[in-house]
Amino acid sequence: MSELTDFLKSKLFLKNLGIAVVVVVAFFWGAVEFLSHYTRHGKFFALPNLSKMQLAKAEETLKAMNLNYVIIDSEYDEKQPAHIIINQNPYPGAHVKSGRNIYLYITSSIPPQVEMPNLVDKSLRQAKGMLENAGLKVGGIIYQPDQCVDCVLRQVYKNKTIAPAAMIPKGSLIDLVVGKGLNGATDTVH
Repeated sequence: MSELTDFLKSKLFLKNLGIAVVVVVAFFWGAVEFLSHYTRHGKFFALPNLSKMQLAKAEETLKAMNLNYVIIDSEYDEKQPAHIIINQNPYPGAHVKSGRNIYLYITSSIPPQVEMPNLVDKSLRQAKGMLENAGLKVGGIIYQPDQCVDCVLRQVYKNKTIAPAAMIPKGSLIDLVVGKGLNGATDTVH
């Protein structure tokens, strides 16, 4: 046991222990400094609210802050103009660093295509509901003499009869040719 205590008290051991401590401390200090510089620790700013902003204006804002953007998805909204930002990730006010990607969801300029339902031989009331459920709108209602009162005889899109299952833009106006009975009335548009 005395040899061990003598060795632990020797200059050679103390010198090597001191060198090891200095090397370990220097390594950890260097690693912390490197990571602090590499991750730009403490150099962040709050992300502005980009919602309801035109994409071009948002691009200018992000470029001035040295941020990148990626459009993740687009959604058609007939009540909104095209290329308006509807959502962002990270959220407004989040702390971000320069060079970060900001993920945007925008409004689309092109409406999605929907399938034209089969309205022929349906009641006018049922046809209106089916159009609404499909994302389409009733244009004009044209009454023609027919034995079936308030039955849809034809479905018309852009002045042409449209077949069921045809793909057309969401929100399109569909004119309905509807039976009026056989009392000799003439065509009318409402």
